Amino acid sequence: MCIASVKSMTYAQKVKKTLSEFYINSNIVKLDASISKSGCSYGVEFDCVNLYAVESALQKRGIKYNQIINY
Repeated sequence: MCIASVKSMTYAQKVKKTLSEFYINSNIVKLDASISKSGCSYGVEFDCVNLYAVESALQKRGIKYNQIINY
C-alpha cells in the first residue's frame, strides 16, 4: 500500500474525493511523526498499483501532497 501524506483532514478529504472521481479506492488514515517527514499529519492510503494515476489525478486538480509513502 501507498499513502499520500497531507497537512490536514480537510486536505485528506479532498484527496479522497478526487481519487473517488477517478475510480481509485482509498482510505483516510492518521499518520504519526515516525511515518511522515513533516510530523503529525493525515494520509490517504491507496494501492501502489495506482501510484501514477493518483499523482496524475491530484496534479490535474491542483491538489498538493507532502510525500508518497510506500510501505
